[in-house]
Amino acid sequence: MDKANKKSLKARAWIRDRILFLALIIFVAGATLYISSAKLFAPDSIWLHPVKEFALLIAMIGVVSLGYELFLRELTFSEYKEALQDIVNPHAVRLGINGIYKNRSEIGQAHTFQNLFKEVKHEIFIGGTSLLSISTGSRDLLKEKVLNGTKVRLLVMDPESEIVEIITRHIGDKATFKNEIRTSLLLLQSIQEEIAEADVPNKGTMTVHTYKTIPAHSFFAMDVDEQHGIIITDLGPYLGRNHQRPSMLLINKKKGLYEHYRALNETLWEESSPLKSGAQQVSGPKTKTQVFTSGKATQYYDVENDDWRKASLCELNSRWRGIQGSRWVWIRDSITLEEAKTGSQHKFRMQFDVPKNGSQSVKRAELYVRSDDTCHITVNDVSLKQEYGGSEYPNPFIIDFDQYLKEGTNTVTFEVINYAKPDIESPEENPSGLIYRLHLEVPE
Repeated sequence: MDKANKKSLKARAWIRDRILFLALIIFVAGATLYISSAKLFAPDSIWLHPVKEFALLIAMIGVVSLGYELFLRELTFSEYKEALQDIVNPHAVRLGINGIYKNRSEIGQAHTFQNLFKEVKHEIFIGGTSLLSISTGSRDLLKEKVLNGTKVRLLVMDPESEIVEIITRHIGDKATFKNEIRTSLLLLQSIQEEIAEADVPNKGTMTVHTYKTIPAHSFFAMDVDEQHGIIITDLGPYLGRNHQRPSMLLINKKKGLYEHYRALNETLWEESSPLKSGAQQVSGPKTKTQVFTSGKATQYYDVENDDWRKASLCELNSRWRGIQGSRWVWIRDSITLEEAKTGSQHKFRMQFDVPKNGSQSVKRAELYVRSDDTCHITVNDVSLKQEYGGSEYPNPFIIDFDQYLKEGTNTVTFEVINYAKPDIESPEENPSGLIYRLHLEVPE
């Protein structure tokens, strides 16, 4: 959304809020004049009754305005919207399509998992390739929902299936995809164990299945058996990160696509297999996997106060690509025009612990990173020679740095550099940010 549109929306919101306040003032003014008119005019004055009637009229206008603003405006606009949808796009309405999105970033802005989870009443059914973003960024939400009585079903690809091998070859024979699935399964197992140990009455269930069949599409289904249920689903199978993944939101409408995708998702579940407990299935004995992502735990160095402070989540830029399970961060939620023109340089860091003797037997330590414009990385005071940017690249940079780890607390520092662009007219033309995800697999 450009700057002019944002200003227009803010102006309309400002006017709407003041209209409600103005309606309240009109009502109070009319009521006050009506009550006080007897004191302002003598009982036999020819002005008493006209003033009282005028004051009553003003008060009634205020009451009607308040009622409209509080109760009728949204209802009226919703009815107009539904009527216009039937006229403008009758086929989508007939099929129960409530929105079509060209990629994950667009649908993520319209429907966040946080908001969707808040609306769930009884059941969540999620299917995907790895569900790494769920097992990292939404793990606490999932756990909270289950402990509050919600039934959760998660469907993940089997890392040893032929589909994974096909997709791996399609994206260039990289083991990254399979490793992501394995990591996600380990994290989901950890959530299951935490739920099982929690002594909470009337808690729900969380079941994880793996599947080996096609189609390999992702979906989010909420309360599918109820009238208010929704399904957000990909329009096609997963073919790697370099391909767009258009999605659509379906509502429970008779003879629409909702029933088709509901049946398809249930078929995938019936053909899947329960995930066996224990880490041996996906990673080998006596190991544990941790994932550290950019987000609320990331810190930046405040030069003025000589202190490390909590980084902020960025306003997303249309040119940026993401890293599954992670969020773009910077020192604030947006860059100023002056900073965009003159350029900037800021330090960020993440910290994590490696257990005793773990530094000598770390099974996996992979860092996925993107930045805008570029960044220099230091691991425990060892500077890596390469520069890392790639905010628009199809794939992020992947760094193996288990050789730099040590027992105890480890620190990874990112020095993010944003080059000056003196001729730009808005900060959106020269954004700055950092995104990363670290996979760490160590002995228990």
